[in-house]
This record gives sequence, structure tokens and C-alpha cells, in this order.
Amino acid sequence: MTTRLLIANPNTSTDITDKMVKAARRLVDGRAEVMGATAAFGAPALESAQDLRTAKDAVLDMLWGNRTCSGVLIAAFGDPGLTLLRSSSRFPVEGLGEAGLLAAGADGRRFAILTLGPAMRASILAKVEGLGLDGQLSALDFLDCSVLDLARDPLAHRDDILRYTEAAARQGGAEAVLLAGAPFSGLAGDIAAHAPIPVFDGLSAGINRLLAALQQ
Repeated sequence: MTTRLLIANPNTSTDITDKMVKAARRLVDGRAEVMGATAAFGAPALESAQDLRTAKDAVLDMLWGNRTCSGVLIAAFGDPGLTLLRSSSRFPVEGLGEAGLLAAGADGRRFAILTLGPAMRASILAKVEGLGLDGQLSALDFLDCSVLDLARDPLAHRDDILRYTEAAARQGGAEAVLLAGAPFSGLAGDIAAHAPIPVFDGLSAGINRLLAALQQ
């Protein structure tokens, strides 16, 4: 039976969905079929607690229309609906945020987070604490652009992101950096090739966790 992974984008931007699906297909390298779904309602970018609450309902709606998938990645750093879907689904469900944080903090590494949307600071710190990683977090910083700007042209910010990884290692003592959020999808590999420390993104981490779960 064909393994089908669903990239469930909880915002309404089809451009972000398309870019994540393309990146995910490169990552799976033929080991699975990758499908994408975009929220039918909500915000074009999740930048507030209210956006996340609406996105939770949108994720459930997307899953109703894609019940033949083998595994699901909720493709937003806030992981809307993750707990509920895990408890009620017959297939593995991963969240872009949780997967990225666990990858960056593996083996006790100190790590820094570079993300978007300063209004989400409190919820991000709560997520880090909930996963027991708060003692390893060296810094939480925000790239100076909007979610949609980064999604439209991620390579335009490549040098800024690389400079951040270098500063996180040199000044903050970070042993890894997490590029946190859907618009960073597919950038980690390119940045890591030039960075002094490992660089992770949630899409890559989530895909790896799904494939590992489906092989068990």
C-alpha cells in the first residue's frame, strides 16, 4: 500500500502549502507520496492566539477530507489541534513546532530559536517549557520580516538567517538553531551547509518523525 503523508497547512495561504509540499517531496525522496491541504478558513498567517484557535478547527476540517492518508504533519509552529488529533487518529500525527524543538534539543543540546511574529513569544516559551526544554533554550529571536514576506522569497533573507546562526553560536553559546515556522521549510539544509552549528527546521524534523513511526 502506498504511504501517503499529508502536509496540513493551518493557514489559508496556498503558496505556503505548495512550497512546503515541494520541500517535503525532496525530503522523502520517493519513500512516500506527499499531499497538501490548505485551511479553508482562518488567517493567511498565524500570528496570534486567536489565529491558532481558529486554525485548530481548520485542521480538523482538513483531516475530514483526507482520511486515506498514512500520516499527518500539522504544518505550523503552534501545532494547532495536535493533541486532539493524536488521541483520535489511527495514523501518526506530528506537529511542525514540536518536531523541530525535539530535534534541536536532542541529546541535551542548547539551542536558539529564530522565528516570526513577536506576539507569539509567550506561547512559544510555553511550548518549550511543556516539552521540558526550557533549560536548554539559549535564545528566542524574531526575524525582521512578515510571515508572508518570508514565504514569498525565503532566499532574500538567507544572509540574515546565516548571520543569526553565527551569532547564536558565538555570543549565546547555542549548539543548534531551530528555524521555527512553515515559511522556513526547506531552508535548514542550505543554511546548515554554511553554519558553524547544526540547523533544523520543523518540516524536515516532522517528516523524519513520521517516516520513522510508519516503519515501526
